[in-house]
Amino acid sequence: MRKYIDIVEAKNRPKELVLEKLPYKTSDLDPVLSKENVEYHYNVLSNGYVTRYNSGEGDPDFNYGGAMLHNIWWQQLQPPKGGNAPTGSIKEFIEEKYKTKDALLEAMIKKAMSLQGSGWMYLSKNGELKNTPNQSYRTDILMPIDMWEHSFMDYVPAKDAKKRYITAIMRIINWNVISDRLNNNG
Repeated sequence: MRKYIDIVEAKNRPKELVLEKLPYKTSDLDPVLSKENVEYHYNVLSNGYVTRYNSGEGDPDFNYGGAMLHNIWWQQLQPPKGGNAPTGSIKEFIEEKYKTKDALLEAMIKKAMSLQGSGWMYLSKNGELKNTPNQSYRTDILMPIDMWEHSFMDYVPAKDAKKRYITAIMRIINWNVISDRLNNNG
């Protein structure tokens, strides 16, 4: 079944992709993500997937996945806020599936720690936490967390870098964007 979905999705892909503009300045996510991290990650890596896909360079599946995942990723972030609690439909969704935001966070950390190598950990549209290796785009993604090493470079060399990174990312998730995704694509 997955192979069929991949084939259908590949046929429906656009000929060209765009890198979505950031809805904030590259310095606005600091101290969660440094300006240098965001600029490198967005301007070089994220842009590279779009450029390679559009020029037909390299693996089209890899570049398509990288472009799509990063466009979703960057749009769900916002400058850090104290507390940053989910509201509306995403709050209800989290409470139904995980009881609390803290329980979701603990489950996310556990799932991310099970990812070997590079990839993404994500909350799916049905509430399940999943990993996807490399730049493998999936259509059930509600809230992706980039787990490539460059994403959490601000937290290395700490032994618990992944845990600290995911915990910090929760401070910059724009829950309104996640609610909109849930409501429009559920």
